[in-house]
Amino acid sequence: MIETSTIIEAIHYLLKKLEKADKIKLVKLIYLADKYHLIRYGRTITNDDYYAMEHGPVGATVKDVLSFDHFNIPSKTFKYLSTLINKDDKNGFRINQDVKITYDMLSDTDKEALDFVIEKFGKMGPWKLRDYTHQYPEWYQYKDLFENKLTRRERIETKELLSTLRDDPLSMPRKHVKESEKILTGKFD
Repeated sequence: MIETSTIIEAIHYLLKKLEKADKIKLVKLIYLADKYHLIRYGRTITNDDYYAMEHGPVGATVKDVLSFDHFNIPSKTFKYLSTLINKDDKNGFRINQDVKITYDMLSDTDKEALDFVIEKFGKMGPWKLRDYTHQYPEWYQYKDLFENKLTRRERIETKELLSTLRDDPLSMPRKHVKESEKILTGKFD
């Protein structure tokens, strides 16, 4: 089950460390943190539904949250979002400095994954991050469809997020990834 409050806290956690970021950068950092966590621990942080879209893999609920889409977010959750995160302009976000939170929805390993992506990818600009995420097979398999305007989005199965690239900071030994896949699927042969 997708817990929107977890997504809001993950975004807040990133913004607290980055100070400011736009929508594309936040979407990509959450995606990379979900990949990191899935590869290492057999689950994503957000449990979001992912889609390949023109600008790369996108968590559907993360996108709704960052759009401040009150039609797709329950009113209580929307209020929580509006209290914690400020939208600077069309795409810029900052945390509300007056509100302190304890990140009750984030586990220690969730924070580890978020810290990792900040360290490895936090200095990359949004378009460089976009291009980087286009290399992953879960997006790249649809590249021609996007270039030829034959689709707007394609579903990415969570298992596909276990992919890595050559010299990828997210990589783990194949045996470890297989164990994470077993945890994800519940199939322990």
